[in-house]
Amino acid sequence: MRITRNPRNDVDVKRLLEIFPDLMADGRRILHTQLEEALTMSRVASRYKTVVRRWRNVVLAERGVYLDGMLAEGQGLVALTPDEMVRFGNRQVRTAGRRLKKALIVLALPDDSALSEDSRRYRQRLLLATEQIAATHRAALRDLGKTLAPMKQLPRAAEG
Repeated sequence: MRITRNPRNDVDVKRLLEIFPDLMADGRRILHTQLEEALTMSRVASRYKTVVRRWRNVVLAERGVYLDGMLAEGQGLVALTPDEMVRFGNRQVRTAGRRLKKALIVLALPDDSALSEDSRRYRQRLLLATEQIAATHRAALRDLGKTLAPMKQLPRAAEG
């Protein structure tokens, strides 16, 4: 079965680009109610999510503006400022490190006797590749974490 793209989605993406032509990385909020009104559909519709995701991807690729939903706390999207983009990148890198660590733990759990031959071979390759990625980047991630951690407060000098 071949999945075909819905041409109406592209029309709706263009409509959003026309409605919000001046998006910049300035911290402005775009509410879901504004998007629902522009698209004449509810935010719980899967098509709404598809159109908004594609629009966000176009805005990122063409205008260099990342529209984040977490910062808007469920109310819509926020055009991240340059400083917020750096914080977002930091959050994503740290999340990737935690996910990689958890993946290694979960991959190692099953007993070989419980796996099919294909799964056993695949797991070995996956473990090896994941461990290589983790080992290659472990020092860089550790240094990055130390660099971005808040500075420790120095002890106060004794008054006397």
